[in-house]
Amino acid sequence: MSFASVRLRAGLPGLRLQLRCTPQRTFPVPRSFSTHLNGSLLRPRAVSPVYQLSRRTYASKTPLEETLSAASTVPESEKLPLIEATSDPLASVPTTISDTLNQAIPPLAYGDLAQLGLSSWSPIGIIDWSFELIQVTTQMPWFWTIVSGAAFWRLVCVPFAISAIRGAARIRKYQPRIVKIQEKITEARGTKDVVAMQRAALEMKQVYAEAKVNPVTSIVLPNLAQLPITIGFFFALKRLCQHPVEQLRDSGVSSWFWANDLTLMDPTYILPVVFTALVNIQISVGGRDADTAGNPATGHLLNLFRAFSILGGFLMSTFPAGLLVGLVTTSGLTIGQSLLLRNTAIRNALGIPIIPKSEHGKVPSFMDSIRFAREKWLEAGIPK
Repeated sequence: MSFASVRLRAGLPGLRLQLRCTPQRTFPVPRSFSTHLNGSLLRPRAVSPVYQLSRRTYASKTPLEETLSAASTVPESEKLPLIEATSDPLASVPTTISDTLNQAIPPLAYGDLAQLGLSSWSPIGIIDWSFELIQVTTQMPWFWTIVSGAAFWRLVCVPFAISAIRGAARIRKYQPRIVKIQEKITEARGTKDVVAMQRAALEMKQVYAEAKVNPVTSIVLPNLAQLPITIGFFFALKRLCQHPVEQLRDSGVSSWFWANDLTLMDPTYILPVVFTALVNIQISVGGRDADTAGNPATGHLLNLFRAFSILGGFLMSTFPAGLLVGLVTTSGLTIGQSLLLRNTAIRNALGIPIIPKSEHGKVPSFMDSIRFAREKWLEAGIPK
């Protein structure tokens, strides 16, 4: 046997071992030279695939066991970074409802309420737009946005309120004469006496001239000017909460505020109770400027409002918490306004006449109002 044949025989097992580790579909089929005696050393022949069932072997361990065994051999100093790396993603998981809402709901942007059809040139739409402007500009939580919006629109109403209070205070000492003139007008209408009606109208005009008060511009218009703002504020805030604007689902002060979702009713009923109490305080404080002595019906009318406020407290309990936050803020600021206008220096600076203590209005009790209503009912039922 020649030296070349021996060399080829020695290298053949290594070549076959290499072919066993190489997939047949990835590499070209290797060729080897025949070592048969009557074969030619220069004639190649294809070697058949070496995957043989008789030579196939299997691993003694499963991949999972091998992984666990390999991990057990890792030193403790190398395991710690792996534990820290796997715990890092958990640190970014939100742990509170507020964090989840902040991640899920984008902040409000300019024009969002217009796209929802909430802002327009109506009083309700303008007030809604003011809430958007305050929140987007200042980035305050929605709780403080509602409080700031309520304070702003209460401040807008202050000049009209001062004008109405000034006119009512100036004409108060002429109230007995005005009541008599009104009785003359009523009697003249009953008898259809045109001359008496004109004479009574001239007397009324003379009284207003002496008081330096224009009843239309000093009393009627200021009170009417506040109605669109007061009613518009109520419906604007109610529409924001009931639409709802998704950002109002997080008040931003959930650490101490018990009604975090401003689009839902207060689950504790604290806000309706507080609002009802503030309305009654507002009526009692404002009743001081009312002329209950010259016009007793005014005090009984205030009692009627107090009764409606208690009944309205039950209805308000179903309203969204955001709406009640705005109403509570407005009532509290109105009470503060009435208390400030009691100050003598402030009244003098605003030109509001000071009312003597003997003429301060007093709100009657509910029993007095019931007796008054009963008397009027009997008078209306007596035939003439």
